[in-house]
Amino acid sequence: MITYRQRHKKKNFKPTKDNTLINIDYLIINLEGNPFGDFPETSNFKLQYYDYGTKIFASRSDLYFKNEKIGTLQHSPRSAILDVNFAQLQFENHLFYTLSHIDLKNLLVDFLEQTNYLFKAINRLDICIDKNDKNHNYRNIYDNIINGSYLISGRPKNLQSYFETYKGKSILNGFQIGKRTSDKIIRVYNKTLSLQLTEKPYINDFFQNNGIKNENVWRFEYQLNSAFFRHLKEIGQTSKEVVQDMTWGIFNKSTLFELLKIATKGFFELHENTGKSQINKEKKIELFDFDIMRNQVTKQVTIIKKLKKGLVSSLTIKKRLAKSLFREYYANEQDISYIVALNLLLEDKDYVTDKKLKVWFLNKMNFYLHEFRQNEKIQKYFYTELFQEHCNFFMDTIFTKYVPILQNYEPS
Repeated sequence: MITYRQRHKKKNFKPTKDNTLINIDYLIINLEGNPFGDFPETSNFKLQYYDYGTKIFASRSDLYFKNEKIGTLQHSPRSAILDVNFAQLQFENHLFYTLSHIDLKNLLVDFLEQTNYLFKAINRLDICIDKNDKNHNYRNIYDNIINGSYLISGRPKNLQSYFETYKGKSILNGFQIGKRTSDKIIRVYNKTLSLQLTEKPYINDFFQNNGIKNENVWRFEYQLNSAFFRHLKEIGQTSKEVVQDMTWGIFNKSTLFELLKIATKGFFELHENTGKSQINKEKKIELFDFDIMRNQVTKQVTIIKKLKKGLVSSLTIKKRLAKSLFREYYANEQDISYIVALNLLLEDKDYVTDKKLKVWFLNKMNFYLHEFRQNEKIQKYFYTELFQEHCNFFMDTIFTKYVPILQNYEPS
């Protein structure tokens, strides 16, 4: 039991209301699709292959967008246990600090469209909270846990400390709760010191652009592994909604808030130790006020938009059907009979971008034509003006058929 002297000697936790930053710091996603070859020359993407793969994947390559490395793509699993269409994409760290979440999402959408991969699940997601520690609260958390002043609720957990050498001296730079096999790991460390040891100018710029002075900035880093997201399926309807939108939802700050709250509850909840019989009866130490943080970071409400199960897969089917119709149109001397079905399909909505599929298709046409000629050896001349006339004819047909009906319609 903590002694009277220890209890009154400890420093009380005093939360501050300074700026708080929340961001993604690490992301690996699981993909599904046929093993990918090379992008056409007209694409902004390109792959630079390694001579060797990994223990899990036979193929590994660096992914570039406009000559900037944006990630590492791995596919063709070595083990027969894994599906042959299983692949993974790991994003480069700098993207999370130099691109907005919506820009990063659009970049991923573009990549998926050009490769026909499907975004299936999250393999690992790290969410970080950065905050100035003016009152030296965060450095003292570890000492207060070790000496018994603070209690951690929940099941027994693995606790490790991190020390760094700075100017020849050993300095406590943080601690970790959880181990490699855990479904989640939380790391707390001095990010200012870490950036002095390993320079990352883009993070310094990120701090400066968002009103945080890089002095004694501490980071709370939540590593959420694939098991964490699988577990969400078992804890109620709300969490199921989170899982169903976990793919595209992670590019929404509101979703990141919900994940932080879920990961904190029962795992990283601190209480003062006054000697009571149960931890839950002790006063809780609020490390963060999520409501204040939400107001600082985003104006969006705490609602996770739900995409009904099957919508994303049905969208993929529609895109593949559109590609097939366009192939037949091209291979059959631009037969107008295929245009009606194609244009009807392209009037549908893309649930990812909230735009008509026509916008997606117009950006894909040149890639498809290149694929038909290079990969499928369909050597036909494509008359762009004829294609436009056929599309205009389709629209004229629609107006001729339906506009008179709408004009003569009288509500009952």
